[in-house]
Amino acid sequence: MQYDNREDGLPIPEIFRNSDTKGYLTHCIQCDYELLKGDRYYVIEKVFKRYPNLNSTQVLFEYAICSECYENMKDSLSAESMQNLTNYMMTKMDVSAMQQRIQEHPNDPQKWMSHCMIHGTPEAEMNEYQIAACFKGDKMVTDFMPPYMIGDLAIEELNALLSKQTKEDMDRFMGDVFGIPPELRKDFILI
Repeated sequence: MQYDNREDGLPIPEIFRNSDTKGYLTHCIQCDYELLKGDRYYVIEKVFKRYPNLNSTQVLFEYAICSECYENMKDSLSAESMQNLTNYMMTKMDVSAMQQRIQEHPNDPQKWMSHCMIHGTPEAEMNEYQIAACFKGDKMVTDFMPPYMIGDLAIEELNALLSKQTKEDMDRFMGDVFGIPPELRKDFILI
């Protein structure tokens, strides 16, 4: 399925920029590789939490990871977790709704992520959600992976599919990379 006819991709939307500086995320969180060189794909993931009483949404964490480190992370998933996640995504992902949003807003990838790609829940109705997309250099690459969002219910369901080993590996990654103490860590899926 082709999402973007431009070979060089789309400009990086503001939502995928550094939440503090508004600049690009420039280095891989694992190996410190300079991502803007443009010779390696990378994924940016951001996790948001809404505080309805404060009428505020905060970025809990954000990172960019180069394709080599991303593949290493995926390879470290247990076979059981990988199979469970693949089956879940193949049977639960609402591809037709995503395609419709892309057709309605072909030049606005942020609107492609207006709903959870699993349950279709609008972003405004979720208290926690994650977004992710693929990039190369200073462009968003959408021809094989459009940007997407998953909401709190899907995150819970995905976490339930992970093996104990995979959960421990992800927990270690969260501690090592983000310095979050174990008692404050929440189950998030590194996508």
